Amino acid sequence: MVLDAGRAAAARRRRADSERCRQRVLDVLATMRRSRTPLSDAEITRRAEVNPQYLQRHRDPKAEAEAVRAHLAGDQPWAAAAASARKEAALEVENRMLLEQNTVLHRDLEEVRAQLRVLRVQELGGRARDGLGLPAARDAEMAEVRRQRDAALATSRRAETDLAALRNVNQRLMVENSKLPEASARHTSAG
Repeated sequence: MVLDAGRAAAARRRRADSERCRQRVLDVLATMRRSRTPLSDAEITRRAEVNPQYLQRHRDPKAEAEAVRAHLAGDQPWAAAAASARKEAALEVENRMLLEQNTVLHRDLEEVRAQLRVLRVQELGGRARDGLGLPAARDAEMAEVRRQRDAALATSRRAETDLAALRNVNQRLMVENSKLPEASARHTSAG
């Protein structure tokens, strides 16, 4: 339990640090746009004080940097290609987030199913003990077990509905991702 809490805290710190790095890079890109001064990837990472390979590892800010440079250069084909790359990178980020949500929902669903199994065992145990306890106490206990079971079933149904919705969104994103290379190829061959 303590180990899980430590891991969760470390993951939160990593996410917060990653978001701060991302924000610093986006701030440099905004400055680049305002000053109308194109910067190299190396200069962007230096000014943002991030790892020199940051833009190679994170496609969405890299695509944004390319889009800003293309806009500053006034190169329409380059700007169109950069916009396509930016959209693809954004879809990849969204897809990754949906996959993470899917994983969390799977875990929640398994926890609910485990709780439901425990409640069913308790209910069966209560039936087996039928006649051993006081009727009023046994009835109250059974009512509580049924209430818990119903709550677990409702949570399970909601998790399954959310999971199905995420699968649909994930499938839509995969279709969108598959269309991007085709559109980029048509644009490149037309230009």
